[in-house]
Amino acid sequence: MYLYHLASAIKFALGIAIIIITYTSINVYEDPIIGIALAFLGIFIAARGGSFYLFLGIQKLYQHKKTLLLMYKDSYKLSLLFGIYMVINFLLIVLGWRNKFIGILLLGGFVRIHISLFWKDQSHE
Repeated sequence: MYLYHLASAIKFALGIAIIIITYTSINVYEDPIIGIALAFLGIFIAARGGSFYLFLGIQKLYQHKKTLLLMYKDSYKLSLLFGIYMVINFLLIVLGWRNKFIGILLLGGFVRIHISLFWKDQSHE
C-alpha cells in the first residue's frame, strides 16, 4: 500500500533533481535540444510525483466511501494525466503556440477527463 507513496516521493525527488541539474549544468544556448528535453523529462516526473499527494488529499476530503487502496490507485492514475497536462503546456509554451484560448481548452479537456474517471469509478459501487 505504501508503494504508491514511495514511488511518488522518488519520482518527485528525481524530477526536481533533473530540473536542477539541467538548469545548473547545461547551457541551453549551446545544447538547446538536450536542455529542453531534460526539462520536459524533469517537469513530467516531478509533476507526476507531486500531484499524487495533491489528488490523494483531495480524495481523502471528498471520497469517504472509497477504500484507501482504491484512493491510492485513482490518485496514481490522475497524477499521470496531470503530468501529461504539464508536458503539453510546457511544449505549447516552448513552441509559442499557447494563448488563453488554447490554455482554457486544454484545461477544460483535462478536467473533463478527470471527472469522467471519477464518474466511471463511482458508477461501479
